[in-house]
Amino acid sequence: MSSKEELYKVLVESVPYGALFFAYGVCVDANQNALKLLGCELNQLIGASLDSITGDETTSFIDLKLQLKKALRERRTQISWTYPGQEYDGTVSVDVVYITEDGKEMVVMLNSEGADAALSVVDALAKANPVKPSEPGQKFHQGRASSTQAEPEEVDFVVVDDGQVIPDRRVSERRSSKGRDHYFDNLTSLPNRQMLAESLHDFLESHRDQTVCAAVMMLDLDHFKDINDSWGHGVGDQVIKKIGQALSGLVAGDNMLARMSGDEFVLFIPQLSEDVSKAARDAQAVAEKLGEAVASPVFLDGHEVILTASIGIALVTDAAISADRVLQYADTAMYEAKRKGRNSMAFFDPCITEKAQRQIGMNTRLRKAMDNHEFVLYIQPQISVATGELLGGEALLRWMNSDKITNMPSEFIPVLESSGLIVDVGRWVIRTSCEYLRNFIDMGLWQDHMRLGINISPRQFRDPQLLDIVQHSMKSYDINPSYLNFEVTESLVIEDVDEAIKKMEAIKSLGAMFSIDDFGIGYSSMIYLKRLPFDQLKIDREFIRNLHRDPESRGIVEAIMAVSKQYGLKVTAEGVESEEALAILRALGCHSYQGAHFSMPVPCERFSKLLAA
Repeated sequence: MSSKEELYKVLVESVPYGALFFAYGVCVDANQNALKLLGCELNQLIGASLDSITGDETTSFIDLKLQLKKALRERRTQISWTYPGQEYDGTVSVDVVYITEDGKEMVVMLNSEGADAALSVVDALAKANPVKPSEPGQKFHQGRASSTQAEPEEVDFVVVDDGQVIPDRRVSERRSSKGRDHYFDNLTSLPNRQMLAESLHDFLESHRDQTVCAAVMMLDLDHFKDINDSWGHGVGDQVIKKIGQALSGLVAGDNMLARMSGDEFVLFIPQLSEDVSKAARDAQAVAEKLGEAVASPVFLDGHEVILTASIGIALVTDAAISADRVLQYADTAMYEAKRKGRNSMAFFDPCITEKAQRQIGMNTRLRKAMDNHEFVLYIQPQISVATGELLGGEALLRWMNSDKITNMPSEFIPVLESSGLIVDVGRWVIRTSCEYLRNFIDMGLWQDHMRLGINISPRQFRDPQLLDIVQHSMKSYDINPSYLNFEVTESLVIEDVDEAIKKMEAIKSLGAMFSIDDFGIGYSSMIYLKRLPFDQLKIDREFIRNLHRDPESRGIVEAIMAVSKQYGLKVTAEGVESEEALAILRALGCHSYQGAHFSMPVPCERFSKLLAA
């Protein structure tokens, strides 16, 4: 540890009150007083974002984050916070000191001494760990610039102010032996995959017996295909070029930025910090800078393009690993970031690979399950809240293997969706639902007021043949379209509202109905209910489960009921498990419900008996 770092630690720990440090809304450090006050371990605070709440944060820290978000919105420098913990009762004075004018870096002091004390500490810290603007030729280490000059033999390239890449002697040798096109991307002039792979290999070979702490970051632009589809590949290439220049502006010294292919970039940082936890924090800070650079608007030919990026980070602490394996780790982490919802970052975790391997194995078994007829449909009854009569049901997919063990839908349906198998399985569900309906009708069990709900997944909804499949299935089994109620989630329909309306109206023109499923947990605004041609709304079980105990859940359900009535939508409550919840739904005028209070999902034969009862 350097003398400045030691001084920094002494100052942070010597202040008589809690201190937390935030960069871009993420906690990057905290002293022991803050940990004691908030009842947290350091690893619970480091990396915690003001914009999200995880399951392992203490109540006091969650409450403080909510107060800080409000303070940031109002640009307040001091708030009075009522501490919700047990050891410290009463009010804590919270000073917010903005290190940068835009508020992206700040210090939060939990104290009773006033802002002047907080500012004195910040001044002392600044002197202990000064940060200067990056200059051409400087190294970009630990998320910050240092003035240490690299030896020429160690530098692959440097970046000057205009973003042009200037290769050093080793790069020149490679270019002269194999040609520029072999090592550089023609569009962005950045090193290409070949250059990156060889440089990473050389680094690992030369540090085989040494301690290393490097990082490889895989950056992939989110939804970039939409730009090519909307404005053409010419505009797409120009956007890639602009993004490459923006990212290059953050790179200097012995770090390497390469364009892998398409909309994918990789940043290789040979040395971060000898301390792995600090290296992780520094890598995260760098990744955040990369994300910000991507998010800056790009203007081309009258188009304003705003993109986000998913970034995967692989820390390299063992030089015995191969370059290909490091890149694989970063790629795996990048896809984990996309799985989290894009516009985010993720570190490689061996558990991710284990999870991926499990998914590959499950993917193989699911493909065989189609051939072996291992999928079955269960039906969960839907009941009138007012009268208790059976109104139909919801068809639910189940997977039963050769040992008669039913796999949980939460485990295999995401794999079906990500692999694309959901399209074929979804077609089977539609056909089989119509077959079941035909049997109920022929047995004289189905009545005109009944409806059978069929779930349509996001990927299946985008299937160009969806309308044809629905038409063919209804025609093959001579099904009245009014008996079918297709259920889609709210996140699905707002991805492309106009396209969703077009496809929904085409299916509704046949005579079928549409429900919005799991309402309340996604992203939609109530205004979408007015635009989209829904007939029914299903309230997610999370709001129903604690309806009779949680005033907030009841308030949400009341609001949903009021809006539904305004738009003429019938409402079905999912997950009703008690008579108390059912009584509240009855008082609110809910139309129907499903849940364990009446019946869990049952096989077709059991559902036939319920229809006949």
